[in-house]
Amino acid sequence: MTLLFLLIANVCAPCHPAIVKQYESTGMARSSGKLTGAAMAATVQDPSSGATYRINHDHRMEFERGPVKGSRLLEWFIGSGNVGKSFLFGMDGHLFQAPVSSYSAAGKWDVSPGFEGKRTIQLTRAVEPGCLQCHASAAQPEGGVSCERCHGPGQKHIASGKAADIVQPAKLTAERRDGVCAQCHLTGVARVATANRKAGTFRAGDLLSDHLAIFVWDTAEAGELSATSHYERLAASQCKQASGDKLWCGSCHDSHREPAAAEKAGFYRQRCMSCHAQKPCTKAAASSDCASCHMPKGATRSVDHVAFTDHSIPRKPRTASAAETRRALRSFLPAPAGERETALGYAVAAMTEPAVRREAFERLQKAPRDVAVMAQLAQFHDRMGQEEQAMALCEQIVAIEPDHPAAAINLAIYRIKRGRTAEAIALWEAALKRSPAMTGARMNLAVALSRSGQREKAMAALRQALRFEPDFEPAMRLLRELGATP
Repeated sequence: MTLLFLLIANVCAPCHPAIVKQYESTGMARSSGKLTGAAMAATVQDPSSGATYRINHDHRMEFERGPVKGSRLLEWFIGSGNVGKSFLFGMDGHLFQAPVSSYSAAGKWDVSPGFEGKRTIQLTRAVEPGCLQCHASAAQPEGGVSCERCHGPGQKHIASGKAADIVQPAKLTAERRDGVCAQCHLTGVARVATANRKAGTFRAGDLLSDHLAIFVWDTAEAGELSATSHYERLAASQCKQASGDKLWCGSCHDSHREPAAAEKAGFYRQRCMSCHAQKPCTKAAASSDCASCHMPKGATRSVDHVAFTDHSIPRKPRTASAAETRRALRSFLPAPAGERETALGYAVAAMTEPAVRREAFERLQKAPRDVAVMAQLAQFHDRMGQEEQAMALCEQIVAIEPDHPAAAINLAIYRIKRGRTAEAIALWEAALKRSPAMTGARMNLAVALSRSGQREKAMAALRQALRFEPDFEPAMRLLRELGATP
């Protein structure tokens, strides 16, 4: 039993025992936790790097690539297991994702999403607070999603026992109700924190648009699904467009309970028939399972071995069309997005869509300046070879926000090019204390230390780099040049 359930048992269960009991078995309640018991032994061969990963019964992940060997203790999991699970390990006070995951539907272990095609053993993917905000109750890796994520802070309700002192999503206005689900189940193309966002993170009952601007393409691509595209797909369905605010996630899903596999077809058919009873489906095969035809599962664009349900509810199964193109971003939430948020949305989209890079740069130049806008502009100037402009922006960012790792690291590069080695070393060292797994930055630091005569410090930096990327050949080569053994 995770910390979440201990909390629920002590606080919520005395008044809501049946709900708590049901909720314990849901995917949300099981979305993260501490690894306990014996692990299922597994071996994964990564075809890209040639590395072999072995998961032992004590949750230790051993890795091997040629002469390079090592291990990490997997201490936490992320994911309910309905689709799969990823695993986390700790290093130097930070959390990192393991390069192998388990996939429930395929019944196998394989390379984790996003690790495909890597040529080295990757132990550097930091688990950001945003990941834990949706998979856990806060920025800590265990406990699943708590009652307060959907019902808001419970202290007042506990003290009074009054229903009015707790958020009941179904009784909120449509925009506030839908925000409870969208906070985690709507990613879109880009999520941008608003400049005037309220203090703290989103809480049930807030307007999500007070915290985030969320952008999607103005033309959807049929057949393209992701783990968090359900919400926007539903919005594009004829069912939603005909029903308006009446239809929401809670129309079909009970967040306190998940139907067993044997009852799923009937459970969801009842939801469909609440609107479609007057015009039953003519296909006999679909008489007991509406979703098999009208909400087919499809492959995702980013995760192998996984299929997700198409919530656009097509009357007939659809396939991707080459004629569909991405033209522009639009704000998904009802509140209009500001000039700053739109520019940042385009900047995020431009990372994977070269066609919008020019528009992103032009919008950033016109947007109100803050650290987020300047950081994106600095990257654009750097890619365009305009180092003086990029350096000036990085200097402004570091003056405002000294703990900004990307700006500090890039500023260090500009300064060392101009002979300001001591300043560059100080910037790299400070940034790596905050984000220790940035192998490239640590390599630059080691080179700078070596050239400035600080051989022992250079070797220490290289060995630290190899803790996070054990087979990183440039680090091993420089260690040998310095007369040390990798």
